[in-house]
Amino acid sequence: MSRIVIADSTNQYDGRDLARRPLGGTETSVIQLAEALARRGHEVVCRTNTPDHALHNGVTWMPLGTTEPGASDVFLAVQHPEMLGLAGRTRRRALWVVWPPGGFRRGHRALRLWRYRPRLVFVSEFQVRVYPRWLPGPRPMTVIPFGLPDAVRGRPPLLIAPPPRAIFASNPQRDLRWLLELWGRTILPAVPAAELHVYGLRDYTYRYGDPWEETAPRLGQFLPGDLSPAARSSLRPHSPAPREELWTAMRRARVMLYGGHRVESFCLSVAEAQALGVPAVVRPIAVLPERVRDGITGFVAPDDEAFARHAIELLTDDGLWRAQHEAALRLQQGWSWDQMAARFEAEVIQ
Repeated sequence: MSRIVIADSTNQYDGRDLARRPLGGTETSVIQLAEALARRGHEVVCRTNTPDHALHNGVTWMPLGTTEPGASDVFLAVQHPEMLGLAGRTRRRALWVVWPPGGFRRGHRALRLWRYRPRLVFVSEFQVRVYPRWLPGPRPMTVIPFGLPDAVRGRPPLLIAPPPRAIFASNPQRDLRWLLELWGRTILPAVPAAELHVYGLRDYTYRYGDPWEETAPRLGQFLPGDLSPAARSSLRPHSPAPREELWTAMRRARVMLYGGHRVESFCLSVAEAQALGVPAVVRPIAVLPERVRDGITGFVAPDDEAFARHAIELLTDDGLWRAQHEAALRLQQGWSWDQMAARFEAEVIQ
């Protein structure tokens, strides 16, 4: 088996945080991959911005700046080419590209890619399409999608359709305001009993105050100023939730509504919702068309009118909801993290 070092500067975390607090998609994916590789018998060391040393679920965690003794078989930098220089003695450098690669055009990052020539690992075909052709990399590129937690895969169909309840579960800066405007202007008037549950408000109350109060200093970023009283009363904001609670909320929703954002390279929230059998309405932005099978497990709406129309259909048409719910359970289960680790092992470690 191999010795694998994973380096990620995204945030301050270690493997114990997966069960302790909400994490972003990058941090969650690093933990899941590291533990899956450890289960396959590899020695795995993760270096992050954690201040602590820890051994958890077979993975050693240590601060990113720590001088890590010994050579590695694979040094995997997460997203940032500048971290490739931290590898020390290693048989192979690899770069796990989990965000859009457009930033690689910047001079210092491009130089490091040319200097180290790492094995590039993408998580979506969207990333491959936007990766600058003049930068190094074998063709065809290696694409290994994120795994999905076992807890969201293999669920049975629901016996009864949920009430007209929609869910948004992403960073609120990713066009939540646009969605709320469309919700209040078009969707809610057609389905007056509908609710929109909003998750993903991680860190924002602390930074800016409660975004659902009129006195909040950043109200305009989240709530349209002319949102009607009926629209406001239909919104259900939630504090950051543990993964299991969020999955339960998704399972109880009738549809996931997410406009998408240009920085979305995989979109775990839509992938998890689809695996749970939740139809989704998204826009054709970034990776979203890869996450939803248009007309089968949800809709990829080309404009606001189509987005609202499809949302209304899924909130009101039990037959359509049932067909897309069962199709998502049948077609959108993705890979487990163990399957993803096996592919990673074959493509990157061997």
